[in-house]
Amino acid sequence: MCMTTAARPPDPRRVRARREAIAALKAQRAEAARFRRSVTLMAMSVVAPGSAQLVAGHKKTGKIALGIYGGLLGVTALVLWLVPLQDLAGLAVRPWLLTAFKLLAFGVAAAWVVLLLDAWRLGHPPGLNQKHRLIMIGATLALAAMVSTPFVVAARYATAAHDAVVEMFPSGEVAAASDGRLNILLLGVDAGDGRVGVRPDSINLVSIDVRTGEPAMISLPRNLENARFADGTPADDEFPRGFSGDGEGDASDYMLNATWTFGEENPELFEGPSGPGPTAVKQAVEGTLGVPVHYYVAVDLQGFRDIIDAIGGITIRVNEELPIGEKGRVLEPGLQELDGYHALWYARSRESSSDYARMARQRCVLGALVDQADPQTVLSNFVDLADASKSVITTDIPQQDLANLVGLAMKAKDQDITSLQFVPPLIVPADPDIGLIHDEVDALLDGDAKPAPSESAPSESSAESEEQPADEPAEQPAGEPSEDRPSEDRPSEDRPSDESSEEPDDEPRDEPSQDEDDPADPVEMSSACSYE
Repeated sequence: MCMTTAARPPDPRRVRARREAIAALKAQRAEAARFRRSVTLMAMSVVAPGSAQLVAGHKKTGKIALGIYGGLLGVTALVLWLVPLQDLAGLAVRPWLLTAFKLLAFGVAAAWVVLLLDAWRLGHPPGLNQKHRLIMIGATLALAAMVSTPFVVAARYATAAHDAVVEMFPSGEVAAASDGRLNILLLGVDAGDGRVGVRPDSINLVSIDVRTGEPAMISLPRNLENARFADGTPADDEFPRGFSGDGEGDASDYMLNATWTFGEENPELFEGPSGPGPTAVKQAVEGTLGVPVHYYVAVDLQGFRDIIDAIGGITIRVNEELPIGEKGRVLEPGLQELDGYHALWYARSRESSSDYARMARQRCVLGALVDQADPQTVLSNFVDLADASKSVITTDIPQQDLANLVGLAMKAKDQDITSLQFVPPLIVPADPDIGLIHDEVDALLDGDAKPAPSESAPSESSAESEEQPADEPAEQPAGEPSEDRPSEDRPSEDRPSDESSEEPDDEPRDEPSQDEDDPADPVEMSSACSYE
């Protein structure tokens, strides 16, 4: 007889535990799938906005977003491929285009953020556990900031550029080039406390060949007397033999750098959109050099250092020890990285140097600024540079000509600057030979002038002076102030003595020498300069 054992019924507790484990595993897998889906949708929205909506079933929204995104990428690629860089730079100074770009940037940023939030919604965040919800919230906010920041920054740059263009550059007629060259007058002006009117501290004419971009720079001393005004102007009729007081008044009131103030005081002689002061200087430079002056750019030297600081400083090779104050501080010889404060002192220091050496240093600062303001540096400091420029620069360059000038500047940037300085012994500032000046300018602009072997920023104190015995005065060059009369090359008595004084007092106080020097070969006609 065979006996069998009856099967035991399953333990309800074990069955329930098994079922709960299986349910928990399924829930865990479902949660992981939902989380992966949410992450995937977010990633798709970052890579290709609209793709998340397309795969989630919102095909219409997805197609529209992807179409716009693809169109923007295509247009951007074509523009970068087909449009030269100088043309792109020219587009960046058109106010209407800057406004449109700003609105487009804000619009793209906002739309992208909305698509990211919608992708987060499509990922069913309520179905996620608390940990995954918090992760997705943080990821969504971080990704929204990541995709929108470049567009917000671009919009900020566009706003800064728009405001700078509108505030700095007026609307007006575009000047036509003369003999294939465009001539722009660069002025460093002072109108600080204690100074009477505005007096240009540095006067340089930049002439650019509009075909090749080849630049030339012509420098005039601020203490030049008997400047001629452009033919046919009321000022030329008023001063047919040159800008002078006919022996009346202070001689410094009739130097070249006094023409701005004279124009402001006699606006009836200098009518024009540029204003009487700038128009007076333009006409005086035009008549003296014998070439038309199309535009002017005046830089307030009190704020010039802000522009230097905005691009991170400049590198200058200091040839000799140069005093930068009245407390024994100096710039040491050698390659120096100068911030705005020290760069301005380098350009304007008068102690132990002549006015003509300062002209060379100022031209070197301008050259270093142009040479070292590369696109990367300008872009990285663009907002600060635009803000500084608005308060420092005045000009009559019209907005309508900016695009052309930007392209011309990019052509000129990589070329050597040929320069010509009208200083002794080439001319006698107290009695300049205007015919000689015209001949030298024509030779320079026609390409017939021969550059000097090197420039290297003329030394601040000449070798001849160093060789003079201590008890014998050095020979006084023509046009230089002598020891027995006020000199603009010595510190003025009213200059602040504390270290916080930012610039030397540049009010001209010298009476020009009447000594005549034989005009010899031109000095300083070279593209080399003391910056690297």
